[in-house]
Amino acid sequence: MLDLGLLVLRAAGFLLAFTFGIQKVGWYMAAFHSDKAFSSMGLAPLIAKMGFRAAVLLALWITFNESIGAFLIGCGLFTRILTCSAALGMAGALYTSVRLDEDWLRAALYRIAFAALSLTGPGRFSIDQFLQTRKTNRSNGTSSSSNS
Repeated sequence: MLDLGLLVLRAAGFLLAFTFGIQKVGWYMAAFHSDKAFSSMGLAPLIAKMGFRAAVLLALWITFNESIGAFLIGCGLFTRILTCSAALGMAGALYTSVRLDEDWLRAALYRIAFAALSLTGPGRFSIDQFLQTRKTNRSNGTSSSSNS
């Protein structure tokens, strides 16, 4: 049952990717096809306003976290490193929400979910686990190709 719970928790990654991540990707696709600088589009102006350096790089990292990274978390691939990255990004979102006196609950919940997954790992129903099992089977000589 624990592994099923971890699968449900990882599904939050899919939810993040399809709600907030796709929107952010759209911002940068629009910037790429226009003559506007990346520093004037998407999250970069807000990040600069909060006093963080390298606003464009941080904005692109956050966009990756909330799109491709969140999708991969949902699949259970590179789970620990991506959940650490996403939890760190959500810490920034939480900080920003609190400073702007906006609703901070969503960022806090995602931060908790990603922090928990970084500690527990993806569980049995994940690509990470499949690859680990396959690697273990190959090193033990129990793969189907060795039986031929």
